[in-house]
Amino acid sequence: MTYGSKLLTLGCALLVGAAVIYGTLRLTYGQRSAYVHVRWAASVDDTGRQMLERTYSLTQAEHREGRTWSYFLTDVSRGNIERLITNPAVEDTHNLHRTAFRPWRTAPRGAYPGSKPGWIAILLEFLVRACLGLGGVSVAVGALRLWRGRTATS
Repeated sequence: MTYGSKLLTLGCALLVGAAVIYGTLRLTYGQRSAYVHVRWAASVDDTGRQMLERTYSLTQAEHREGRTWSYFLTDVSRGNIERLITNPAVEDTHNLHRTAFRPWRTAPRGAYPGSKPGWIAILLEFLVRACLGLGGVSVAVGALRLWRGRTATS
């Protein structure tokens, strides 16, 4: 087995490892809440706003300015975000992708739900990124070495 083949195999193993670790992270800890802003329509009163906050799993309400409030959105499912964004009681949102119906990748995130130790989730996130990075580099270098080896012998 050539050095390029070994690197390619190692890279693939690291990428599979990243997928397994990511799956473990999501199954064990779930999704983190996303920090979002919602500007409510002028017709929404305090009682209506509070009902909508419960309906869409908006927690830790903080008044920003005018009709805009900030929240941690605890149900980050596509369906919940789509219903929130398309509700006529919502004039605008921030940190939510308005066509893909998901939090922006740059949206600040809250803590993981539940009572499991948060440091384990942080470690798993680090391992996913490390495996993806090292796996990607290993696959690229291994493939390049194999390609160069084949072109040199052709």
